[in-house]
Amino acid sequence: MIYFDNASTTKVNKKVLDTYLDANASFFANPNSIHHLGMEVNNKINKEKDKVLSLLKLSSRDYEVIYTSSATEANNLAIIGYCLKNKNKGNHIITTKIEHASVLECFKVLEKEGFEVSYLNVNENGQIDIEEFKKTIKSSTIFASIMPVNNEVGLKLNIKEIKEVIKNYPKCVLHVDAAQTLGKAKFDYSLGDLITISSHKIYGLKSIAALIIKKKINLSPIINGGGQEYNLRSGTQDYPLIVSFTVAIEDILRNFEKNYAKVHLIFEFLTNELSKNPEISLNTYKDQCEYILNFSLLNKKSSVVVEALSNKEIYVSSVSACSSKKEEPSYVLLALNKSLNEAKNSIRLSFGEENTLEEAKIFINELNDILKNIRS
Repeated sequence: MIYFDNASTTKVNKKVLDTYLDANASFFANPNSIHHLGMEVNNKINKEKDKVLSLLKLSSRDYEVIYTSSATEANNLAIIGYCLKNKNKGNHIITTKIEHASVLECFKVLEKEGFEVSYLNVNENGQIDIEEFKKTIKSSTIFASIMPVNNEVGLKLNIKEIKEVIKNYPKCVLHVDAAQTLGKAKFDYSLGDLITISSHKIYGLKSIAALIIKKKINLSPIINGGGQEYNLRSGTQDYPLIVSFTVAIEDILRNFEKNYAKVHLIFEFLTNELSKNPEISLNTYKDQCEYILNFSLLNKKSSVVVEALSNKEIYVSSVSACSSKKEEPSYVLLALNKSLNEAKNSIRLSFGEENTLEEAKIFINELNDILKNIRS
């Protein structure tokens, strides 16, 4: 089996799973109970939050961690929670045309609530034109959401330049969806006022993610109940999931250089080999996260090729996993000025710590064989 779909989800790290199982056996009490066992678990959760902030080089004096069930929930809490709470400050908000669906759908909801939304273009290099951004932001702008690493094509956006502009607008805060950034690209997390991270993208378990926010940030909850997580995300916190998430973060950051060196070789080999094929157009960029490699088929249907690869136990995706069953063209590639055919027939390879150069060589051989033998 060759698994080149790590941007969709990763295989759970054994250390992470063992941590989860051990914690379930020993620390099962409800952290909101006022008895000794509950208070012990609550204290442990607070220590994990401090560890996460330390790992991301953020100060616990300035930031706090809110655990959620997914990056999608964290994005919803950040975007809808902030904008509804702070709509008295202004009604203009900004994002890009290439954000994850869980971000863009939130902006569509807010449009219906009367917010004015600006969807920024990206140029052929995959970057936001800073001059356009300066013309777009205004005194009524209260929120911007821009990802550091795109989940479909892996391009890295110029967040530092964007933050420099936002600093001149004190009403505006910056949210970064870093689900595809953590462990894959070096990033200064202090650039974000609100930061989304996810466990299952870094060899952790599903159903645990986090929204990290500056302490000055005020949000409206989108899940109501017992008032857990600073009255912002009600529901009983799952300590075993939380501590396993910390272990996943520790491991991915500790092994960053080693993993990147291996992935770099795989990316370089595949881009070189794929560029030799006249039936393929690479969707790569100057500022590229090499954990993701996207290309378009010029004369074949990507869905057919993905199925043919799957029959050979080679697993890739045709678009973001969140949109893969809709069979629509990639809105990300359309925003990057690719043709409709290229946007309909793209394939995403996404690499992880267990992938090898030998797997990449097998993939190229099998792909070339498939392209030769299937009908246009």
